[in-house]
Amino acid sequence: MIECLSYSGHNIKVCSQSIADARWLPLAVIWKSVDKQELFNTVSGEPVEICKSGKEADSVALRKAKRWIDQHR
Repeated sequence: MIECLSYSGHNIKVCSQSIADARWLPLAVIWKSVDKQELFNTVSGEPVEICKSGKEADSVALRKAKRWIDQHR
């Protein structure tokens, strides 16, 4: 499991969730400090992105978080 990492001035916490019978929902929280405020955003998988393992879900979540950061810089 990925704990927390920095990417392009943002922090990413991958926290994929087990939803049922070896099915995992990719999930990550992204945050950035701006002028003494913490700005948060959450990215999650689409229904077609449900994964069979936590490791796979974390990988998808991290990829989605980095894509979101790249699109919102």
